[in-house]
Amino acid sequence: MPRYESPYDPSSMPRDLKYIRYEKKGHVAYVTINRPEVLNAMHSYSYAELRSCWLDIGRDPNIYVGIFTGEGKAFCAGRDVKFLSEHQAKGIRTPHEDPNSPMYFWGGGTRPSEANLDKPLIAAINGLAVGVGISLVLECQLRVMAEDAWLGDTHTRVGRLGSPHGLYAALPRTVAAYLTLCNGRLTAQECLQHSIVNKVVPRDKLMQTAEQLAEMVCEGSPLAVQAAVRLYRLSTAFEPALVAYARHLDQETAESEDGAEGPRAFREKRKPVWKVR
Repeated sequence: MPRYESPYDPSSMPRDLKYIRYEKKGHVAYVTINRPEVLNAMHSYSYAELRSCWLDIGRDPNIYVGIFTGEGKAFCAGRDVKFLSEHQAKGIRTPHEDPNSPMYFWGGGTRPSEANLDKPLIAAINGLAVGVGISLVLECQLRVMAEDAWLGDTHTRVGRLGSPHGLYAALPRTVAAYLTLCNGRLTAQECLQHSIVNKVVPRDKLMQTAEQLAEMVCEGSPLAVQAAVRLYRLSTAFEPALVAYARHLDQETAESEDGAEGPRAFREKRKPVWKVR
């Protein structure tokens, strides 16, 4: 039988990205959400670009660890609700929610685990991280947080569900309930208190601290580290039936009347009027 090999081609690295900045230095990949004008909120196109970075990190044998952050004063303000509302106003789905679109991937497919990434990631949380932002933070095995940053989940405020089961598994349940049900916030010190982050540092020390952690990771055997990441993910993996049901609930909520009212109210800067249907 012939043996087929597919060595990594450096020219396949994602380039000329519009919404994500992607760089490599030595054994470290740097991934930065680059939409500061909307506090790094995510939409269909930034989802696709971010996913391409996770896939490339996984393929490149020279990359041992990634540092993930946001440009400007926010890590990630969650989903771009205005982008969503504009599509809803036209009576159409956003590209990643449209089964007829080549970009279809319900939820965006932006999580490293959805790209089967088994290399460690360090979240350098430079500012607020809410909704999709907190989900991305919790996908990173190591986390460094600026003193003035905070975490939150605002899905229910705009008539959405998101993936609260992920928060329930990753955080103390009362803390997760406070975030998901009350749209609460956690300060950097509260995150440290609850062991959600490894370190809290002044903002100007954030990347330096993340890079120090990256250096420590790179001192270990890449194969052993990647095996540890696989077990890290497996130890918190959900049963397929739960994942499928969560996605069903998310879609059912998103495509309800209230699912349209939330983004519309956000765009119009008013309180939503819920109809519970």
